[in-house]
Amino acid sequence: MSVFAPSMASAAPADGIQGTETGKGATSYGTLKLEANTEGVVPPIKPSEPSGETGNTGALTIDNVSPLLFGEHKIDGGKAEFSTETVAPNVQVSDRRGEGQGWNLQVRMSEFADKTDDTKILKGAELSIPAGTVGKSEGNIALPPETKDVVIAGSIDSAQTIFSAKEKTGLGTWTNEFDASQVKLMVPAGNLKGDYQATMTWSLLDAPK
Repeated sequence: MSVFAPSMASAAPADGIQGTETGKGATSYGTLKLEANTEGVVPPIKPSEPSGETGNTGALTIDNVSPLLFGEHKIDGGKAEFSTETVAPNVQVSDRRGEGQGWNLQVRMSEFADKTDDTKILKGAELSIPAGTVGKSEGNIALPPETKDVVIAGSIDSAQTIFSAKEKTGLGTWTNEFDASQVKLMVPAGNLKGDYQATMTWSLLDAPK
């Protein structure tokens, strides 16, 4: 009595795997899935002194907004203009949504008020911030956002755009780096002595404007 072993059927190729007629070639595939990242803080690419790290988390964030220090000065008889003493002033935005919607960073400023007497206002003060130099995270291949120069007065309520990305641009992490010598505070003559401070409010919109 003869016993025959059953023949083994050839395994079907996996989806996307294909051989050739000669049996000496084949195609395969590789996969990668990228998702939006809402976790963790993005550290500053170019830390300023003093630090401006925000600690923000999310898929679209303002990571750094450098404080602008203008030092101590004697009252003069005429209008005065002071450059910031902040080292490497900049703002930084990260877009980790992965959809290319674009974004718009705006800034507004309160009036300079005395730290111990908020009824004492630095009248007529204007802050000038030049269009900065765009920096990026290492290896970032996305198209860059755009920078704009702004002049802000505490009496002007409307926010002004300083950094913006059109659709399909500004993905990843980007900095707007300012020339410190060109970040200037203009103070008219006739103001009272005091230790003044203003608040700058930064707002990041999730689409271009």
